[in-house]
Order: sequence, then structure tokens, then C-alpha cells
Amino acid sequence: METARREPGGDFPMAPLELETMRCELEGHLARLRLNRPDALNAANWAWVQDLVTITSHLAQSSETHVVIVSGEGRSFCSGLDTKELAKGHLTREWFATWETGVSTLAALDAITIAAIQGYCLGGGLQVALACDLRIATTDAILSIPAVKEGLVAALGPMRLARIIGAGPAKRLCFLGRRFSAREGMALGLIDEICEPGQLEERALAMAHELLEIPFTALKHTKRQIDSAFNQDFDTLLRDMVDAEEDCLRSPEHKAVMENYLKELARQGKTV
Repeated sequence: METARREPGGDFPMAPLELETMRCELEGHLARLRLNRPDALNAANWAWVQDLVTITSHLAQSSETHVVIVSGEGRSFCSGLDTKELAKGHLTREWFATWETGVSTLAALDAITIAAIQGYCLGGGLQVALACDLRIATTDAILSIPAVKEGLVAALGPMRLARIIGAGPAKRLCFLGRRFSAREGMALGLIDEICEPGQLEERALAMAHELLEIPFTALKHTKRQIDSAFNQDFDTLLRDMVDAEEDCLRSPEHKAVMENYLKELARQGKTV
């Protein structure tokens, strides 16, 4: 189980939210969660992580939200963790635990979630997409889960990826960390629909409205039943994950990756 579902009697209509790095808009029973750091390709910094927890927690309490479209403003869905967070050594147990709380709350929503993916969907961005129920991607989308190349574990992303495409393909993508196309993702069963870049909004809304025409009570119980097929204790998963991340952060391999990154920035005359 990802996280605890909301309890009956605690429901309330959700108000729109405008936060520092993302916003959530309402259109009847449809919510639009928009990642909003376009100048940084929607990369996840600490404010972004906290905003994700805030918005997903609000969504989890809303009885009026039946479908959520998650998208990125600008050219990309999400380019992953902000490399400045890595280079400055800002990643801690708290950082990873808070990150996974937000992603797992998204995964556990009763609402049906659709990731509308364009441009880069890398690392943490792919983790967010994996937490959604359905994924639509543009033909020019570029995806990857490259955490091991940074000497890290991709939080609970490998587990979610294995659930969707199977252990063998998931190991290949996670171990090698290579980039792949939307068409490759569709062949693996990761991407549900592909469209041209200019059609993403139209296709995401079409899927959302098709879902909104289906009785929500039946949808949410069907989602719960499918998710329960992979029922695991979230607290144990979270503890094991942050233990693994802490071990990675202390490793000489991760330190070497960060030192090389800083040297490359210095060579280019840049700073973090």
C-alpha cells in the first residue's frame, strides 16, 4: 500500500492552490496539477518537494476530485532533481522521505491520475509519472531513470516501474539509466498513448473526460483492487528507501560524481 487512503467523513471540496513551484486548478471534478518551474525545466528543488506534498495532501482530502491531470509548464514535464541540490549536498534523509511522501500520496489518490508528458521526463520526473495511473506522451518526449549514474537510488521508482513493465525491463532501464523515447516506452507498456506535441492538451483532456463519464465509485474501487495486488507496508518501504539513499549519499562513488560535476561547472565558468 502506498499511503493511507482518506477516511470517510473527512471529505471537502478542494480550493485552487497557487504555490511557489506548482499550482492546482479545478474544473468541476477535474483537477489540473501543473509543475511550474519552466525556467528550470520543472526540476525538483526543496520548495518543489514541499509543494508536491501540500498539493497531493489537499487532493487526497477532496471528494469532488475524480480525475487529475499532471503536466509541466513550458517545454518539459520534469527534468528530475535539481542538480544544484545534489551539488550543494542538500539531499538528506528528510529530503528523500518528504519526496516519497509527496509521490506516494499522488499514487494513493482515489482520483484517477493522468501524466501528460512532453519534453524531458527524467529521473524524479519519471518517478512522478510512474505514480500516475495513466501516461500520455508526445512523440518528442525523452524519458530515463538515471539515479544509479549519480550514485543514488531512484526512491521507490524502481518498484513502481517493475509493477508496470515487469522486473526484467525495469532492471535494464534502472541499471543502465539510458534515455529512451515515448515509442520505446509504449512498446514496454509504460506509455499508454502517444500524440504529436501540439495535441497533448487535447488528448489528455479527452482521456480525462472519458473517465469522468464513468461512475467514479466503480473507478476508485477498481483502482484500489489493482493497487492491492501489490500491497506492501509503506512505512517499511519508506524506511528501507531512505536508509539506502543515506548509504548512497555517504558512498565514495556519489562523492566522486559530485566532484566531477563541480569541476565541469568550474571549467564552464559556472557556479551552483
